[in-house]
Amino acid sequence: MFTLVLTFLSAPLFVFGLDCSGLPDGNYELGCKSYGVCTGGAVKLVNCDPGQVYDDNSGSCADPSSVTGICSQRRDCSNKADGLYADTENHCKTYYTCYNGEFKGHNFCSKVTVFDEVQQTCNWPGAVDPPCGTKGQATTSATG
Repeated sequence: MFTLVLTFLSAPLFVFGLDCSGLPDGNYELGCKSYGVCTGGAVKLVNCDPGQVYDDNSGSCADPSSVTGICSQRRDCSNKADGLYADTENHCKTYYTCYNGEFKGHNFCSKVTVFDEVQQTCNWPGAVDPPCGTKGQATTSATG
C-alpha cells in the first residue's frame, strides 16, 4: 500500500489527463463527471457529486438540465449490455457507459481520436471501422 501511495504522489502532473504546466490557473474539463483545477502548474482532480455534470460555462458541476453540450445529453441504455458505446451522434468523439440498463455518462476522446467499440478505447480513425473510423476505406491522394 505504501508503495502505491508513493507512486501516486510522485506521478507526473498529467496523471489525470491534464498537464497544467504552461496553462493559466483555472478549471479544465476532464469529462462530464470531473474536472481539473490548475494552480501554479499543479493539478487537482475534482469529481462532481452524483447526479451532477461538469458545466464548461461556469467551470463547476451543475444539474444536467442547466448545462448545454454533450454533458447534458442522455442516451438510452435500456436494451444495451453493460459496456462502453461510441456516441455516433457526436461523430464518435465521445462515448458513454451503460450499466444495468442505465446511462452512466459521457467521456471524451482526444481531439484527434475516435471511440473504438471493438478495442473499448479511443483510437486513431484509420484503425477504427466505420461509422466511427476510416479503416478499410480507400484513400485518395492528390497528384501534381
